[in-house]
Order: sequence, then structure tokens, then C-alpha cells
Amino acid sequence: MKTDKHRKQKSEQALQKALALQVAKGHCEQNNLSIDKLKEQLFYLVYSSAIFAQPSNVTPNGLLNDLETQPKPTLIIELADNCLKVLETEYTAKYLTA
Repeated sequence: MKTDKHRKQKSEQALQKALALQVAKGHCEQNNLSIDKLKEQLFYLVYSSAIFAQPSNVTPNGLLNDLETQPKPTLIIELADNCLKVLETEYTAKYLTA
């Protein structure tokens, strides 16, 4: 059974993802990246960064393939000097090209 705290956390994360998508939209349009694909990505907040990541399709096998099972970061939004910056990674084109 989900607690109120859990529901609140889920709601806050959904709002944060929606705001991050709004920030990323212009970057995607300018760089021929799919906002629809970005919407399907995993979403993480880490300190002053919002990270979109492609889930792995590799089945975990203990520590033998741990790195292969990790999500691949595709787009990062950083807050630096009160300014939001959208950064691409080596996985951006592979997973987000329109």
C-alpha cells in the first residue's frame, strides 16, 4: 500500500520531470532531437542536475555485467551560476535523434 509520503514524492518527481522537459524542448528542436523519445527516458535528480537516461535492455547477472545494466545518460540539465544549461552526452544522438 502506497503511503501519502510515497505519493507526494511521485507527484514531485513528475512535476520536476515536466519542468525539465520544458527546459529541454528548445534544445531538442534546435538539434533535431525527439522530445517524444526524451519523455520516455528515465529521469533522475542529482544535486543540481536533472538527468534523462536510456534504460538498459541487458538482464543483470550479478556483478558480472553490472556496467552493461546501467542506464545510459542521454541529456543533462545543469544549474550553474543561476543559469540552466542543457548538455548532450555520447548517447544523445544514438537514443534521441528525431
